[in-house]
Amino acid sequence: MHRELVLSAFKKAREEAKTATGVNMSVTALAKKISDYMLEECRFQYHEKSLRNKYNLALKATENLELKSAVANCLCCYLGYKNYEEFVIKNDVQAETFSVTEHKISAPVKTAKTVKPEPTSFGEKLKIVIHKNKVTLIFCSLIFLLYFGLYAVNRQRWMIWNDTHYVEVPFDVDKYGMKNLKLYKHERIKGFQKVTPDCNYTFFNPDGSENLWYQKSVSGQLEFFSSFGLHPETGKTLKKITPYMIRKYICESF
Repeated sequence: MHRELVLSAFKKAREEAKTATGVNMSVTALAKKISDYMLEECRFQYHEKSLRNKYNLALKATENLELKSAVANCLCCYLGYKNYEEFVIKNDVQAETFSVTEHKISAPVKTAKTVKPEPTSFGEKLKIVIHKNKVTLIFCSLIFLLYFGLYAVNRQRWMIWNDTHYVEVPFDVDKYGMKNLKLYKHERIKGFQKVTPDCNYTFFNPDGSENLWYQKSVSGQLEFFSSFGLHPETGKTLKKITPYMIRKYICESF
C-alpha cells in the first residue's frame, strides 16, 4: 500500500503541474513540489531526494518500499485524506507496517515442553520489561502527550492569511478554523505579501535573482507575491517571474 500511496502523490503533483503550466514536470521537480508541501503544511521536513528515491522504488514492483508513519500521514493529507488509516479504509486495502519500530511484542505461546530462554542482552531484557508494563507505559505516554500538546498549543504562536499578508493571531479554532491557522513564521509575517506590480516594480535583484513570484488563485486569476513559497490559499508552489510573464501580464514595454 505504501507503493500506491507514493505513486498517487506523484500522480496528483504531475496533474497539478500540467494544469498550471501546460508541461510535464520532471520527477525531481515533482519531488520538490511535494517536499515543499510537507514542510509548509505538515511542518515536516522530508528532502526531495528521499521522495524521488521512494518514487523510483515504487516503480519497481519487485522492490520493497516502506515509509515512516509521519511521511505516510503527510502524503495522505496531500491526497485529501485525514491520515493513513482513512486512506487504507477508503481504498479498501490492507495496511502495511512502517519502517520505524511500531510493532507490538507478542508473547510466545507456552506449552508443556516450552523452555523459555533467559534474556542475554540489554535489548532483550528491555523488551520483556516493556511487554510486562505496556498498559502502564501506554497510559503514561498518553498523559504526557496530552500535557505536552496542550502546553505546546498555548506556547506556540499562530498566524492566518489576511487577503494580502499574514497576521499574527491567538489560537482560536472557532473564530479562524483549524485549516486557516498556520504556525507563526517571522519571515512570512515580515517579507511575504501579495502585490500588484506595474512597470516600475523591481522584478529582479542586482544579482539577477527574482524578486517576484506568481501563481493562480482559487478562482483562476493570476496573483503575484513578494517572496517564494506556497500560495496561501491553494497550497500550490509559487513560480519565479520571467521576462516573458512580465511582458505578457504586467508591462508590455519591459
